[in-house]
Amino acid sequence: MPTKILLALDESTYSMNVVKYVARTVNPKDVHITILSIVPETSAAGLNNLTSAHAVHPLFQTQLQTLKGEKEQRRKLLEFVLNTAKNILLESGIPEKNISVQLRDKKIGVARDIIMEAQEGHYDTLVLGRRGVSGVEKFLFGSISNKVLNAVQDCTVWIVDQQ
Repeated sequence: MPTKILLALDESTYSMNVVKYVARTVNPKDVHITILSIVPETSAAGLNNLTSAHAVHPLFQTQLQTLKGEKEQRRKLLEFVLNTAKNILLESGIPEKNISVQLRDKKIGVARDIIMEAQEGHYDTLVLGRRGVSGVEKFLFGSISNKVLNAVQDCTVWIVDQQ
C-alpha cells in the first residue's frame, strides 16, 4: 500500500523547498501525494454583503473593488504554485496518477483546515514548510506549522526549513 503524503503549500518561496525535499526523499513508485493549498480570507472578508451602491460611500467604491479582487489574485497565484509543485514531483519520477491537487477556500482557519484534511484523509505523513515568522508574530498569532505540529494526531509531521 503506497504511503499517503499531504503537502501543505502556500505562495512563499519556502513551499518550493518543501516540494523539492519531498521529491528527493520519497520512493516515487510507492507514494501517493496530495498537494493542498488553502486560500485565506483577504482583508475584504465580510465586505461581499455590501452589494448596494448606496451601502458604500463613493470615495470607497474603488478600494472595495480592489479588496474584493485580492482573493482572486491569491487564488491564481496558488494555482500556479500547485502546478509548479506538481511538475517538480512529476520530474522526480512520481507518476501523475499518484499526485492530486486541491485548492480550497479557508473554512475554519488555515492551520485547522490542514489538520482536518490530514485526519479525514488518513494521511501517513504531513509535510509543510517553516516560514520563519518573527518572534512578535509568533507570540501574537502563532505559526501555521507550529499550530499543525501541536494539534495533528495519528500522522507524522515533517517541517522543512528554508534550506
